[in-house]
Amino acid sequence: MTNKLYVWKIELGKRIGPFWIGSSIIEALHILENRVPTHPLEITYDGTNPYTNETVIDSPEEGFRLVFDSRTQILIKIDFYRLGEIYLRYGHVTIFRESGSATFMAVYNLFGPTFPGQYDPSTSCYHLSYEGGCVRFPIPIEHQDLYKDQTDLPLAFPNGSTPIANGFTIFSGSDQHAPCIPRPLNRNYGEIVSVLIYPSAATLLFCEKKSEIELGWTPQQVISSIGQPISVFRKSEDPNTGSVVVRECINDYFHNYPHLGCDVMYNSLHNVTKIILRTNVLGHPDFGTYHKSNFQIFIHKTSESGSEDGTCEMITPETTWEEIQKNLSITSKIRPVIHDSGLGLHPFGSSYCYAPVPDCIFEVMKNGFLASVTIVQT
Repeated sequence: MTNKLYVWKIELGKRIGPFWIGSSIIEALHILENRVPTHPLEITYDGTNPYTNETVIDSPEEGFRLVFDSRTQILIKIDFYRLGEIYLRYGHVTIFRESGSATFMAVYNLFGPTFPGQYDPSTSCYHLSYEGGCVRFPIPIEHQDLYKDQTDLPLAFPNGSTPIANGFTIFSGSDQHAPCIPRPLNRNYGEIVSVLIYPSAATLLFCEKKSEIELGWTPQQVISSIGQPISVFRKSEDPNTGSVVVRECINDYFHNYPHLGCDVMYNSLHNVTKIILRTNVLGHPDFGTYHKSNFQIFIHKTSESGSEDGTCEMITPETTWEEIQKNLSITSKIRPVIHDSGLGLHPFGSSYCYAPVPDCIFEVMKNGFLASVTIVQT
């Protein structure tokens, strides 16, 4: 059903309507969830390795999809595979509207001259490409042999019909099949958070903001360094174990920083006792709640005698639990704490919390990838 309420502006290589190349998946989800009327969405990703293939959010009723780089979770491509459901304009001209409006000549006159296009036999479409954009024209089966080796699309087919666009894509870079990773719209998005863990202390360094927080700090110290939290949560249940807290911990509370991908927990004495870093990985019930924390955790290794041996291991959101065990030379089997996070209210199953080293708890999903890392004060 065509939605004529929407006429979205096109800027090649930059945006279509409210969606901007370089925005985060959280920002895109926020826009989609707050539109009126709402539309069903489909999210596809690789459940075995969430950092390999692209992540796609599809709006099948409206005929468009948003494509994100799986590691950075940044929007790299906007693809309209069915034109006319949402009207699209370039400049002052609404070029993609009812079926049959976007002829080859109309598109060429509006977007201007470009390099010769290419025929894609896998889709039976002729691609007219521009810097940051591409228009697709289907070739009728009876004419495909005539144009599969040509770079120019005719103004009319031999039977007198006119090529009509059936798809449109914008992307970052010059190649729609290999879009480059753009700079984030939010300059602090994806900033490296260096986490230095020693036997007796832990420090988080936010590299872009040139700020830091430490275990033991007060709320005033944390807020003066990284800003006000988005929300405050009073602790009644431990998010890492699901167990009810004891009376002495009933006054513990969290400062939530979803835009930084982390939570900071304080005890009743108002000192930081936990910092939780989120990966926003797909397949976890918290997906879509936090920006991905781009942490680099440096764990100083200790010798069998318990003293530091001068080496350290770096752990990132993409590090698997198998790699962590190998890099930290963990040979004995560690029994995890099972974390349900909803008691069967979601389809993702339980995750597992491991504490292979002091001061650090890893929440691991069933596919072996990290959902969160908790830095704790022991």
